[in-house]
Amino acid sequence: MKSVTPLPALLAKMLLAQAMFAQVLLAPVAATEASAAYKERGAPILEGGRLSLGVYDPHSSFARSGDVQLEHIFIYWQALDLPAFRASLRDAGRRGRAMMVTVEPYTRAINWRDGGERLFSDILRGGFGREIATICQELGAFEGQVLVRWGHEMEKPTGRYPWARDDNRGYRAAYRHFVEECRRHAPDALFVWSPVGERNLAAYYPGDSHVDLVGVSLWGLQAYDRKFFAGDRDFPRTFAEKYDRAAAFGKPVIIAELGVSGDRQYRDFWFQSLFETVLASTRFEKLRAVVLFNDKEPHYWPMGLGSPDWRLDPAYLSGIKQAAQQMLTAAR
Repeated sequence: MKSVTPLPALLAKMLLAQAMFAQVLLAPVAATEASAAYKERGAPILEGGRLSLGVYDPHSSFARSGDVQLEHIFIYWQALDLPAFRASLRDAGRRGRAMMVTVEPYTRAINWRDGGERLFSDILRGGFGREIATICQELGAFEGQVLVRWGHEMEKPTGRYPWARDDNRGYRAAYRHFVEECRRHAPDALFVWSPVGERNLAAYYPGDSHVDLVGVSLWGLQAYDRKFFAGDRDFPRTFAEKYDRAAAFGKPVIIAELGVSGDRQYRDFWFQSLFETVLASTRFEKLRAVVLFNDKEPHYWPMGLGSPDWRLDPAYLSGIKQAAQQMLTAAR
């Protein structure tokens, strides 16, 4: 493990990074309760500078956090809980946050994973037109910036997702169909094409006209590092290959799901290396947002790695903010 800066300095640097790099993804909206919240907090835009922080937060741990600019939720399109979906949009609007919605295109089978071999053809025949219209009408009415992430992690067919298949042509066509239909109802939405970040991801790229941002999933798991890399890895070592593959498409890059799990030293070291890298170099210059996955892993990792706990205490971010404020005040 390399030498790193002590944690108090890390905390200051982490929020300072947010002050130095551009927030993204929010645009001015009409004068309503939601738009007033955006105006009060300052609208992040896609014109470069600050790094935005987002969170998937099913237990609302970050509901009051001022460090978060982007809410992330997952929805099942064939089993949409419309009242809950609308409530999530309202909550994000009241907090002055952008919204990223990951649409998971499961099948209509009793076991949602069955029938994956017909999923893409069913989509192209209009079999999910009502679901697309319902979801995207709600997104089109949202008075803040919307990111739509459809059919994520498609290039790694493990059986977990019916859309993650050895059928890149079918996937590309289905993705484009979804985007074209969704734009009819949510013309201002930004579309996130979001592979895992594997070597074969380019085969699933649907084309520049249907992608606004490229997202990847990133996990810092101490047990995995020690099992396969004989020691703890930091952020740049974990992210570099995935970033290079994602950045090759020329689009802004986001980490659409980020989790770090291990002992306290590992987590401090990992997050420290993330923000020190962003501050000290242009190595990841296309990176525009980092979205925390603030929950326990819902599936078991193979090879005895269990179900990692990715949850992050909001007080940790509060400490980052306080330390950064002290640092900035002292520098004046």
